[in-house]
Amino acid sequence: MDMPDFNPSISVWRAKDGSVPIFDDPTLKFTMLRWQGRPDTNFEVTLFRVQTGQITKVDIEIAVALANAQALTEKQLRRMFRHRFRKDHELATRLRFLQKLAWFDGWHMESDFNSREYTWTIGVAAQNYLRFVMGMTNLINPFFNSRRCRFFLSVCAINEIKHQMMDLGVLQSENDFSFQPYLGPNVDQPFAQVKMVTPFGPIVFYVERLDQTRKPIKFMSRRINMYLELVEKNENQLPNPTKEQATSMLLWSCGSEEAIREIVGSLYYLPENIPQLFIVDEEPDIRKAFRVVQKGEGEGEVMIRPFVWDFIATV
Repeated sequence: MDMPDFNPSISVWRAKDGSVPIFDDPTLKFTMLRWQGRPDTNFEVTLFRVQTGQITKVDIEIAVALANAQALTEKQLRRMFRHRFRKDHELATRLRFLQKLAWFDGWHMESDFNSREYTWTIGVAAQNYLRFVMGMTNLINPFFNSRRCRFFLSVCAINEIKHQMMDLGVLQSENDFSFQPYLGPNVDQPFAQVKMVTPFGPIVFYVERLDQTRKPIKFMSRRINMYLELVEKNENQLPNPTKEQATSMLLWSCGSEEAIREIVGSLYYLPENIPQLFIVDEEPDIRKAFRVVQKGEGEGEVMIRPFVWDFIATV
């Protein structure tokens, strides 16, 4: 299934080197990988394939990782399972074989700005196995995957933050990260929540993704108002969802500094009573990707400064 460009007339926000970060490229075209013939997704057939080794323990590990992450690019999967597959093409071949069994669903995406990359999620067969054999819950529904290609880009962008934090040791377990955490009745869920370990105590980030194809100015304005209401109801600070003393902050994820300027420059205000940082895709090393942002008094005036966490800068 070919997915049309979301909005081919939209402006394109670029990185400093002139490239367009792939997770915020509005010109991407998505193509869902096809089956050669409709796979048999009967649960008994899937069980037989697992029991006979046609679907291996490593295949199940990948499925669990994809279920927890919702979606991952092939590049992210290569990094996660680099100790399981000696060569990149071995993982690629395995993913495509399992896609034909409906164990995984896959897409490729490309544009004039970005070469082809693949995105993967669990398929119907893996969903059934993880649910009925392994007891996993809150699994994505593969039947709606074809409609969510661009949403999965935002998911992959946030997963990149998660994976680099884990590699640096500041995110200590999967339990310190969650998508769409529950904050309370009548409160919209943040895109994600991350607890980062620091020498000064844990920091909880409420993470929001600013995607230029999804009306980011309107979205950010609405989210700011939501967090201001939370702060007002919580003794002038963001809620601390942990059982330990922690600092809570907002973390706005977006493609580039140009995106920050365009979005923040169009806002009426950026509240100073909520601690917040930005993080940009254009910087591949998360240690260099954080930004402090202030909205100036002049129209469209935005000040952006790098923010460096000293305790991970030299890791």
